[in-house]
Amino acid sequence: MIPSAADHAADILASDGATVHRLTLRQSNAGSAPVLVDAAGTAFSPWTVELLRWPAAAETDLRRGGYLIDRCWTLEPWCNCAD
Repeated sequence: MIPSAADHAADILASDGATVHRLTLRQSNAGSAPVLVDAAGTAFSPWTVELLRWPAAAETDLRRGGYLIDRCWTLEPWCNCAD
């Protein structure tokens, strides 16, 4: 996952596991979370795509829409296996 230096919302690339899609961020109704849509207007749910590239300016909206999540890497890895 790479934030892009470009400020164009059309520069969002996402994969659904089989295809890489060029998506745009659409602001939905007031108070609703933004959604990613393709050129045909098909909306993509956050759990169905993995973001590959996006403009840094869109990070806040992508987080509000659930497409980017903060992962806490400060914890040490834990394993329940026998040594």
